[in-house]
Amino acid sequence: MNNTKLKVVHYLNQFFGQIGGEDKANTGFVVKEGPLGPGTALQKELGEHVEIVATLICGDNYFSKDPDQAGEEGAKLIESFAPDLFFAGPAFEAGRYGVACGAICKAVNERLGIPVVTGMYQENPGVEMYRKYAYICRSGQSTRDMVPSLKKMSKLALQLVLGEPSKNLLSGENLPKPEMFDYFKRLIIRNEFCDQSAAKRSIDKLLAKITGKPFESEVVPPVFDNVEPPAPIADLSKLQLALVSDGALVPKGNPAGLAGRGNLKWTTNELDSFLPDDPGTKEYEIAHTGYFPVNVLENPFRLIPVDVIRQLVKEKKIGKLHNTFFSTSGNATVSRRCTEMGNEMGEEIKRLGIDAVLLTST
Repeated sequence: MNNTKLKVVHYLNQFFGQIGGEDKANTGFVVKEGPLGPGTALQKELGEHVEIVATLICGDNYFSKDPDQAGEEGAKLIESFAPDLFFAGPAFEAGRYGVACGAICKAVNERLGIPVVTGMYQENPGVEMYRKYAYICRSGQSTRDMVPSLKKMSKLALQLVLGEPSKNLLSGENLPKPEMFDYFKRLIIRNEFCDQSAAKRSIDKLLAKITGKPFESEVVPPVFDNVEPPAPIADLSKLQLALVSDGALVPKGNPAGLAGRGNLKWTTNELDSFLPDDPGTKEYEIAHTGYFPVNVLENPFRLIPVDVIRQLVKEKKIGKLHNTFFSTSGNATVSRRCTEMGNEMGEEIKRLGIDAVLLTST
């Protein structure tokens, strides 16, 4: 290797960029020289031949308003540094941060054509949204996994910029295998040299399966829940509608004890008393630590559109708004428990004779 160092730009949100917490989530893009926060540990993992020349910081709320536009805005700032490599995060299980990391990786790769690497927990929505556009290393759920995550990210990145092209791929490109570098599959299919024909491999795998021997399929289809779509409602003027939200709007004091993170509960409240036409009594709060709730606390109808639905009822476009409001906190809750809570709510909704629900989120 020559003495020229590879240049890196690193993206962080407002918290890891040391600007502030949720109160600074609306902060726009800020550029600082050199590594910062997790970037100092990342620089150590990358070694002396790679230099983090700048850190790009942006608030989660600012980015989430329009991820595509924010990604383009950030990519333009990054372009001036002419980096050889780009990192974002890791975001762990933080949803807004994960989407931001994925969106800016996508924009940087499309604009600059350089390798882009980030890290996320498997249930972060950014994984499914951006796995095609970025190398997303598997991380743990929280910052306790910061150093191992940065090690994975740096190892993969160095392979991408310094590794030899694969001799097994017909394309001859440098495309590390996901299982070797512990990143999420990017749904990219490449032809590979093999000493056996597809027919021979298929028969061998079939015989192994029949005889109970271990084998590995070359094509692993994704697993999706099979949800039967309901029949359409013929007459909306007779519809009884209920409101459901995972934004954790609850009465003052949070009597049901919803957790702001990793929540396992859901609750109900009566809309007539909880949210009258003029909700200025401030008898509510947000039991959710994954978003900045100031706008919702100013006007809870921004989270659950009770005012709009009531108006539609007056205009006889909808039959009735059911008085029961279903509320939960969807911040970093494991998917299995989310499924259970959905089923529990569903049973209660069915018992109450509700025809449909409107689900709103943060």
